[in-house]
Amino acid sequence: MSITLLSPFAGTIHPIEEAPDPVFAMKMLGDGFFVTPSSGEALSPVDGKITYVAPTKHGIRIETQDGAKITLHIGTESGELKGEGFSLFVEAGADVKTGDRLLTFSPELLRENPKTTDACLILIEEIPEGKSVKLTATGEVEPLAPVAEIA
Repeated sequence: MSITLLSPFAGTIHPIEEAPDPVFAMKMLGDGFFVTPSSGEALSPVDGKITYVAPTKHGIRIETQDGAKITLHIGTESGELKGEGFSLFVEAGADVKTGDRLLTFSPELLRENPKTTDACLILIEEIPEGKSVKLTATGEVEPLAPVAEIA
């Protein structure tokens, strides 16, 4: 059995092992992938409930009805911006559907800040033993395109 993962972002997709931060690249916070964004919008890749929103607006966790936990982490070291350049459209406790707008952000601000990168990470926690995230897409992707699977 496999689960298809959709991209919340438009941009160029990369394996998580290439993430610019070793914490993500070594899968310490979960397996997944990242997107170098071509626009500053994040859409919900699943139906679920928002269980966490970072006070600095750069991270959102969604839990699906079957218990999958998916975290969107916008940029690396982006908490340093203290919310500058981010606008939220959801809050913890909200129910979301696939395609709902979660937040907007400024890729340019992330690129221009010497402490941050614009890598938009999609992390899946608690993947069953023996399974991993495998990319099924390469290069440029559109939001909500199928890009990976858990198999």
